[in-house]
Amino acid sequence: MRFSLPMVKRKEPLPDSGQLRVSDLVEGQTAKVLQTIGGESELAYLRALGIEPGAEVRVCLAGSPCVLGLGLACGGSCRIGIGRDMARRILVECICERAGIDDPVL
Repeated sequence: MRFSLPMVKRKEPLPDSGQLRVSDLVEGQTAKVLQTIGGESELAYLRALGIEPGAEVRVCLAGSPCVLGLGLACGGSCRIGIGRDMARRILVECICERAGIDDPVL
């Protein structure tokens, strides 16, 4: 006799008050990364993209894919696209709101 267990979706911790997920931000908002959540492979992927605690990100395009502008320590910048599920794994603190996405810095 075989038993099959239902697939249980791994629960992600809920953010503390004051924390948002990148997927909750709207276009033009800038935020500081507080924490990334997920398995080791997801965390390694986000670190390789430059998304780790302390990094500043700006939402250039909300939705899926979510396009983020990352400021680099050397003064350069880049934009990356991630899926909504990955954007939910990035906990941030909103530091300011901007109206446009054509900022020359990011």
